[in-house]
Amino acid sequence: MIHVVARFKLKRGMAPLFLREFRDLAILVRQEAGCVDYFPGQDVRMGLESQNLDPDTVTVLEKWTSRRALESHLRAGHMRGFQERIKDIVVEASLTIVEEV
Repeated sequence: MIHVVARFKLKRGMAPLFLREFRDLAILVRQEAGCVDYFPGQDVRMGLESQNLDPDTVTVLEKWTSRRALESHLRAGHMRGFQERIKDIVVEASLTIVEEV
């Protein structure tokens, strides 16, 4: 199983726009072969000292059955379209991709 954590730091106040675009994208992604889970999340205040809270960051959590499925997803046309639609509101993006061991 492959797990992806994608973090998007957005321009101030742009999370609602990002989430609207993402929800449309997610309908297509969840239909892709090998997609087990694909959803956005935002920080939840838990009162922990080490916790970072940022209302302008969206974290996308993904689970794929294989590397091949993830590679196919990354090449999908709807992903390129999504990236084009959000490029002006994203300040920084990072990916962590791990495989269960």
